[in-house]
Amino acid sequence: MKRLYFAGASAVAVVAGLMAAGAAQAQDTAPNYVDEVVVTAQLREQSLQDVPIVVTSVSAQQLQDAGIRDIKDLTIATPGLTVTSTSSAALTTARIRGIGTVGDNAGLESSVGVVIDGVYRPRNGVAFTDLGEPDRIEVLKGPQGTLFGKNTTAGVINVITKRPTFDLGAAAEATVSNFNGFGASLSLNGPLVEDAVAARLFVAGRARDGYYDSVNQPDNNNQDFYTGRLQVLFTPSADLDINVAIDYTKRDERCCGAVQIFNGATAAVVTALAPAGKGLSNPVDIDSFRDYGNRSYRKEITDKGVSVQADWTTPWFDGAKVTSITAYREWTQKGGGDVDWTGADIGYTVGLEDPNPASLGFKTFTQEVRLAGGTDTVNWLVGAFYSREDLDSRERTVTYGTQFEPFLNGLLGGALSVFTGQPATGQVYRPGQGQNDTYAQEQEGFALFTNNSIQVTDALELTVGARYTWEDKSLNSFWSNTDGAIGCSTALARAQAILPGGLIGPAYRLLCLEAYNPRFGQIGKNAQSLDEQEFTGTVKAAYRLNEQVMAYASYARGYKAGGFNLARVAPPTQTVAGQAAAPALNTRFNRELVDSYELGFKNTLFDRSLLLNATLFYQDYQDFQLNAFNGLVFTVTSVPEV
Repeated sequence: MKRLYFAGASAVAVVAGLMAAGAAQAQDTAPNYVDEVVVTAQLREQSLQDVPIVVTSVSAQQLQDAGIRDIKDLTIATPGLTVTSTSSAALTTARIRGIGTVGDNAGLESSVGVVIDGVYRPRNGVAFTDLGEPDRIEVLKGPQGTLFGKNTTAGVINVITKRPTFDLGAAAEATVSNFNGFGASLSLNGPLVEDAVAARLFVAGRARDGYYDSVNQPDNNNQDFYTGRLQVLFTPSADLDINVAIDYTKRDERCCGAVQIFNGATAAVVTALAPAGKGLSNPVDIDSFRDYGNRSYRKEITDKGVSVQADWTTPWFDGAKVTSITAYREWTQKGGGDVDWTGADIGYTVGLEDPNPASLGFKTFTQEVRLAGGTDTVNWLVGAFYSREDLDSRERTVTYGTQFEPFLNGLLGGALSVFTGQPATGQVYRPGQGQNDTYAQEQEGFALFTNNSIQVTDALELTVGARYTWEDKSLNSFWSNTDGAIGCSTALARAQAILPGGLIGPAYRLLCLEAYNPRFGQIGKNAQSLDEQEFTGTVKAAYRLNEQVMAYASYARGYKAGGFNLARVAPPTQTVAGQAAAPALNTRFNRELVDSYELGFKNTLFDRSLLLNATLFYQDYQDFQLNAFNGLVFTVTSVPEV
C-alpha cells in the first residue's frame, strides 16, 4: 500500500512541478488584492463581505498548506475555535467563543453542530474523521438554530467537500512526520458516462506513534486509520443532478492520555501502591507529556454512511431550486482506558483485551428538504428537517483493579477492614468486578424552517429566519454490577451492627459510590421520556454605508434539546441505616436556550488589499448544560444562566 501511494505521489509531483515551472515563466506581475471569498452561511452563495454573520472560511488551498485533516486540526486556521478530546476520540469537543459540550456523557448533545456535505453529525466526536478532499470549511460563530440541522447554540462547522466533475484528474499525497508518522492519499476523478455520470474516489491511510510518553503502556495518542469515500454524480438533465456518496473509516488507536498538572491529597497513597517511579509525576512535569496510566486506552472505531443529495431547478417561481439530502450513518466505538490515570491499578474501563468491552454506538437517519428562490429584491427559503437517532451504550466505566481495596484502605487511614471484615487484599471489592450498565436511547425530531432576505433599499437589507422544532426522546437504562455490589452491601450491614445509628458517615462516599451502589442493580429497567417543542429564529439588518463598508446588527435565538444522563445519579450521603442512597430515577436535564446579540462592521479597503471585519457580541444562555465531574464520571446539570 505504501509503495503504491508513493508511486502515485511521485508521478503527480513530477507532473505538477513541470506545470508549475511553465506557469512561473509565463506569469505576469499580479495586482495585490484579496480574492473574493464565497460562503454558503445562509444556504446560498454570497460574498463573505455581504453576509451579516461572523464566518471564518478556510479554502482548500489553506487546508492543504496547513496540513488540516480533521476538525481538531482546524483550530490552526480558525480563531475562536478550540477542539479537544477527553478520555477518547469519541469524546471530542468543539468550542466556539468558549462555549462547547465537554465530558464523557453520551446523552449530552453538542453545542457546536458539525455538518459535512449537508449531513448533520449527532456528536462532535462522531465527526472526528479524515475530511477527505474539502473544497472549503466554514465556521459560523454564534447560534445558528434556523438553517443548520439541530443543536447549534454555539455555532456550526460546515464542511463542503469536492464533488465529482467531468474533468479527468488524479491527485496523490504522501506525508512523513516525526513520531514515525506516515500518511498517504490518492484521489481519482472523471466521467464514467460522458456528460451523464461522473465519479470521485478518495482513499487514505495514516499512522503515527503516540506523542504521550507513557510509562506503563505503549505511547498514547497515536494515529492508525484508513478511510475511503466514493461519490457518483448523475446528471439526467440540465435541471437535475443527483450525488450519491458512500464512505467508510476504520480506526485502531490509543486515546487519550492525560498529563498531571497537580498532585492532591491522594498522591501519597498512589505513590505507595504503584511501582517505584511509575505511579505519577512527582514533582509535576507538564512539559514532558508523560502519561502514567497502567491500562490500555486502545479503541476501535468504525464510521460509515451513505447519503444522496438531489438538486432540481424547477420551472416554478422563476426557477426555484429544490434540494433533498437523505443520509444514513452508523458509528461505533469499542475499548476502554484507565479511569485513575496513574500507575496504581485502582480502576479501569473494560477494554478490548477483555471480554465484553465498553462500547458506544450511534445509528442516525436524517432527511432535509429545501425550496429556495429569489428575485432582484427578495431571496427566500423554506424547508423541513427530520432526524432519527438510536444510541446504544455499554458502560463498564468503573471496574475494580487489583489495588482498588488497598487504595480505599489508604484513603480510610487503614480502616477498610472495619467495614468489610476482611483484610484489604481484594476479597470484597474483587478485581475484575464492577459496574455493568447498558443504555438504549431513541431520539426523533422534526423541524420546519424559513430564511428570507429583503433588499429594502440599495443600501439596506433585512433578513428574517424562523424554525419550529419538535423533539422526542426515550431512554431505557439497565443498571447492574457483576458482583452485586457486595462491597457496599457488606459495609452497610457491618455499620448497622457496630456503628452508632448504623450510618457509615463520611466514609460512605468512598465505600458506596454510585458505581458500586447495590440499589441500582435492584431496579432493573428504568424508562424515561421527554417531548419538547421550541420556536427559534433570527432577525438581521445589514446597511451598506458605501461600497467598502457594511454595518450590521442581529439577534438570534438558539435551542439545544434536553436529554438524559447516561450515567448513575444518586445523593452522595447515606440517610437510612443499612441502606445505600436511593438512585435518582429521573436523570433528565433541561433544554438549553440562548439569546445572542451582535453588532458588526465588514470593511473592504484599499482596492481589496485589506479585509477588516469586527464584531461585538453578547450571548445569554438559560439552563446551560454543564458536565460536572463527580470524581469518576461526568453528569449533566443545568446552570440557570451563563
